[in-house]
Amino acid sequence: MNRENWHQRLVVEEAELGLRDGFRFVYGPWATLQTGRIAFLSLNPGRASSDSVKQEVSDERGNSYAVERYTTLSPITDQALRAFSVFGAQPHEVLTGVVCPFRTPSWNDLSKDDRDRALALGREFWTQPLQRPGIELIVCCSTEASRAVVTWLAARHEASASAGWGDIAIHRYRTSTGVPILALPHLSRFRLFGRPQSEEAIRKLLA
Repeated sequence: MNRENWHQRLVVEEAELGLRDGFRFVYGPWATLQTGRIAFLSLNPGRASSDSVKQEVSDERGNSYAVERYTTLSPITDQALRAFSVFGAQPHEVLTGVVCPFRTPSWNDLSKDDRDRALALGREFWTQPLQRPGIELIVCCSTEASRAVVTWLAARHEASASAGWGDIAIHRYRTSTGVPILALPHLSRFRLFGRPQSEEAIRKLLA
Protein backbone atom coordinates (compact mmCIF):
# COMPACT_ATOMS: atom_id res chain seq x y z
CA MET A 1 0.00 0.00 0.00
CA ASN A 2 1.83 3.04 -1.32
CA ARG A 3 0.01 6.37 -1.34
CA GLU A 4 1.82 7.91 -4.29
CA ASN A 5 1.43 4.78 -6.42
CA TRP A 6 -2.29 4.75 -5.74
CA HIS A 7 -2.57 8.44 -6.55
CA GLN A 8 -0.97 7.95 -9.94
CA ARG A 9 -3.10 4.88 -10.57
CA LEU A 10 -6.32 6.78 -9.87
CA VAL A 11 -5.27 9.70 -12.08
CA VAL A 12 -4.92 7.26 -14.97
CA GLU A 13 -8.11 5.34 -14.15
CA GLU A 14 -10.13 8.54 -13.84
CA ALA A 15 -8.96 9.73 -17.25
CA GLU A 16 -9.67 6.36 -18.87
CA LEU A 17 -13.22 6.40 -17.46
CA GLY A 18 -13.76 9.91 -18.77
CA LEU A 19 -14.45 11.32 -15.28
CA ARG A 20 -13.44 14.82 -14.20
CA ASP A 21 -14.73 15.43 -10.67
CA GLY A 22 -11.75 13.91 -8.83
CA PHE A 23 -11.31 11.07 -6.39
CA ARG A 24 -10.66 10.11 -2.79
CA PHE A 25 -10.41 6.69 -1.13
CA VAL A 26 -9.58 7.50 2.51
CA TYR A 27 -11.51 10.22 4.37
CA GLY A 28 -8.62 10.80 6.72
CA PRO A 29 -4.82 10.50 6.87
CA TRP A 30 -3.18 7.59 5.08
CA ALA A 31 -1.86 6.40 8.45
CA THR A 32 -5.39 5.45 9.55
CA LEU A 33 -5.16 2.46 7.23
CA GLN A 34 -2.86 1.01 9.90
CA THR A 35 -4.21 2.65 13.06
CA GLY A 36 -8.01 2.86 12.77
CA ARG A 37 -9.81 0.40 15.05
CA ILE A 38 -13.21 1.04 13.47
CA ALA A 39 -13.73 1.19 9.70
CA PHE A 40 -16.56 3.33 8.33
CA LEU A 41 -17.13 2.98 4.59
CA SER A 42 -19.67 4.71 2.41
CA LEU A 43 -20.26 4.38 -1.33
CA ASN A 44 -18.36 7.13 -3.19
CA PRO A 45 -17.50 10.80 -2.75
CA GLY A 46 -19.73 13.55 -4.07
CA ARG A 47 -18.45 16.76 -5.57
CA ALA A 48 -15.53 18.35 -3.74
CA SER A 49 -16.34 21.14 -1.31
CA SER A 50 -14.82 24.56 -1.93
CA ASP A 51 -11.90 23.98 0.46
CA SER A 52 -11.20 20.38 -0.55
CA VAL A 53 -8.59 19.04 -2.94
CA LYS A 54 -10.32 17.27 -5.84
CA GLN A 55 -7.74 14.58 -6.53
CA GLU A 56 -6.34 12.95 -3.41
CA VAL A 57 -6.12 9.36 -2.25
CA SER A 58 -6.37 10.37 1.42
CA ASP A 59 -7.16 13.50 3.41
CA GLU A 60 -4.05 14.43 5.35
CA ARG A 61 -5.85 17.31 7.11
CA GLY A 62 -7.74 14.87 9.36
CA ASN A 63 -11.05 13.02 9.19
CA SER A 64 -12.85 14.59 6.24
CA TYR A 65 -16.24 14.62 7.96
CA ALA A 66 -14.82 16.63 10.84
CA VAL A 67 -12.65 18.91 8.69
CA GLU A 68 -15.45 19.68 6.22
CA ARG A 69 -18.25 19.71 8.77
CA TYR A 70 -19.29 23.28 8.01
CA THR A 71 -18.58 23.33 4.28
CA THR A 72 -20.03 20.10 2.86
CA LEU A 73 -23.63 20.00 1.69
CA SER A 74 -24.07 16.27 2.32
CA PRO A 75 -26.33 15.17 5.21
CA ILE A 76 -24.06 12.16 5.75
CA THR A 77 -21.51 14.44 7.44
CA ASP A 78 -23.57 14.97 10.58
CA GLN A 79 -24.65 11.32 10.59
CA ALA A 80 -21.06 10.08 10.36
CA LEU A 81 -19.92 12.25 13.25
CA ARG A 82 -22.87 11.10 15.37
CA ALA A 83 -22.07 7.50 14.44
CA PHE A 84 -18.46 7.81 15.59
CA SER A 85 -19.73 9.02 18.97
CA VAL A 86 -22.20 6.13 19.29
CA PHE A 87 -19.38 3.70 18.52
CA GLY A 88 -17.22 5.30 21.20
CA ALA A 89 -14.59 6.70 18.87
CA GLN A 90 -13.17 10.09 18.02
CA PRO A 91 -13.08 10.95 14.29
CA HIS A 92 -9.29 10.60 14.11
CA GLU A 93 -9.57 7.02 15.45
CA VAL A 94 -11.82 5.85 12.62
CA LEU A 95 -10.58 4.44 9.31
CA THR A 96 -13.04 6.31 7.11
CA GLY A 97 -13.49 6.05 3.36
CA VAL A 98 -15.45 4.90 0.34
CA VAL A 99 -15.60 1.66 -1.65
CA CYS A 100 -15.58 3.56 -4.97
CA PRO A 101 -13.01 6.37 -5.16
CA PHE A 102 -14.43 8.49 -7.97
CA ARG A 103 -16.46 11.61 -7.26
CA THR A 104 -19.89 11.82 -8.90
CA PRO A 105 -23.05 13.79 -8.13
CA SER A 106 -24.81 10.42 -7.69
CA TRP A 107 -24.00 6.73 -7.97
CA ASN A 108 -26.23 6.38 -11.02
CA ASP A 109 -24.06 8.84 -12.93
CA LEU A 110 -21.66 5.93 -13.44
CA SER A 111 -22.50 3.26 -15.99
CA LYS A 112 -22.66 -0.35 -14.80
CA ASP A 113 -19.31 -1.11 -16.44
CA ASP A 114 -17.73 1.93 -14.78
CA ARG A 115 -19.20 0.96 -11.40
CA ASP A 116 -17.82 -2.57 -11.78
CA ARG A 117 -14.38 -1.23 -12.68
CA ALA A 118 -14.40 1.23 -9.79
CA LEU A 119 -15.48 -1.42 -7.29
CA ALA A 120 -12.74 -3.74 -8.54
CA LEU A 121 -10.30 -1.00 -7.58
CA GLY A 122 -12.04 -0.75 -4.21
CA ARG A 123 -11.62 -4.46 -3.62
CA GLU A 124 -7.92 -4.25 -4.42
CA PHE A 125 -7.48 -1.22 -2.17
CA TRP A 126 -9.55 -2.18 0.88
CA THR A 127 -9.31 -5.94 1.33
CA GLN A 128 -5.93 -5.88 3.07
CA PRO A 129 -6.59 -2.95 5.47
CA LEU A 130 -9.98 -4.36 6.47
CA GLN A 131 -8.42 -7.70 7.41
CA ARG A 132 -5.48 -6.41 9.41
CA PRO A 133 -5.26 -7.12 13.16
CA GLY A 134 -6.69 -4.27 15.21
CA ILE A 135 -9.91 -3.74 13.26
CA GLU A 136 -12.74 -4.23 15.77
CA LEU A 137 -15.78 -3.20 13.72
CA ILE A 138 -16.61 -2.46 10.09
CA VAL A 139 -19.55 -0.17 9.39
CA CYS A 140 -20.91 0.04 5.84
CA CYS A 141 -23.22 2.85 4.78
CA SER A 142 -25.47 1.93 1.81
CA THR A 143 -26.65 -1.34 0.32
CA GLU A 144 -24.00 -1.17 -2.41
CA ALA A 145 -21.11 -0.54 -0.02
CA SER A 146 -22.32 -3.30 2.31
CA ARG A 147 -22.70 -5.80 -0.51
CA ALA A 148 -19.20 -5.04 -1.75
CA VAL A 149 -17.48 -5.38 1.63
CA VAL A 150 -19.41 -8.50 2.62
CA THR A 151 -18.43 -10.11 -0.69
CA TRP A 152 -14.79 -9.03 -0.50
CA LEU A 153 -14.40 -10.45 3.01
CA ALA A 154 -16.65 -13.51 2.47
CA ALA A 155 -18.60 -12.55 5.60
CA ARG A 156 -21.63 -14.49 6.82
CA HIS A 157 -24.99 -13.03 7.80
CA GLU A 158 -25.86 -13.29 11.51
CA ALA A 159 -28.80 -11.05 12.40
CA SER A 160 -31.10 -8.25 11.24
CA ALA A 161 -33.19 -5.56 12.92
CA SER A 162 -35.62 -2.87 11.83
CA ALA A 163 -33.94 0.48 11.19
CA GLY A 164 -37.05 2.28 12.35
CA TRP A 165 -37.78 3.46 8.80
CA GLY A 166 -40.65 1.37 7.41
CA ASP A 167 -39.32 -1.95 6.15
CA ILE A 168 -35.68 -0.76 6.00
CA ALA A 169 -33.41 -3.12 7.95
CA ILE A 170 -29.95 -3.07 9.51
CA HIS A 171 -27.89 -6.24 9.17
CA ARG A 172 -24.95 -7.74 11.04
CA TYR A 173 -22.41 -9.94 9.30
CA ARG A 174 -19.19 -11.46 10.59
CA THR A 175 -15.88 -12.10 8.89
CA SER A 176 -13.99 -15.37 9.12
CA THR A 177 -11.73 -13.75 11.74
CA GLY A 178 -14.69 -12.73 13.90
CA VAL A 179 -14.98 -9.02 13.06
CA PRO A 180 -18.60 -7.79 12.94
CA ILE A 181 -19.80 -5.87 9.89
CA LEU A 182 -22.73 -3.52 10.45
CA ALA A 183 -24.64 -2.93 7.20
CA LEU A 184 -26.62 0.31 7.33
CA PRO A 185 -28.86 1.98 4.75
CA HIS A 186 -27.38 5.07 3.14
CA LEU A 187 -27.22 7.73 5.83
CA SER A 188 -27.84 10.51 3.34
CA ARG A 189 -31.38 9.18 2.89
CA PHE A 190 -32.07 7.44 6.21
CA ARG A 191 -30.86 9.38 9.24
CA LEU A 192 -30.42 6.74 11.92
CA PHE A 193 -28.16 8.52 14.37
CA GLY A 194 -29.98 10.90 16.65
CA ARG A 195 -33.15 8.75 16.39
CA PRO A 196 -33.48 6.71 19.62
CA GLN A 197 -35.29 3.75 18.03
CA SER A 198 -32.65 3.42 15.32
CA GLU A 199 -29.70 3.77 17.68
CA GLU A 200 -31.24 1.18 20.00
CA ALA A 201 -31.48 -1.30 17.12
CA ILE A 202 -27.81 -0.68 16.28
CA ARG A 203 -26.72 -1.18 19.89
CA LYS A 204 -28.67 -4.46 20.14
CA LEU A 205 -27.04 -5.80 16.98
CA LEU A 206 -23.60 -4.99 18.38
CA ALA A 207 -24.26 -6.30 21.90
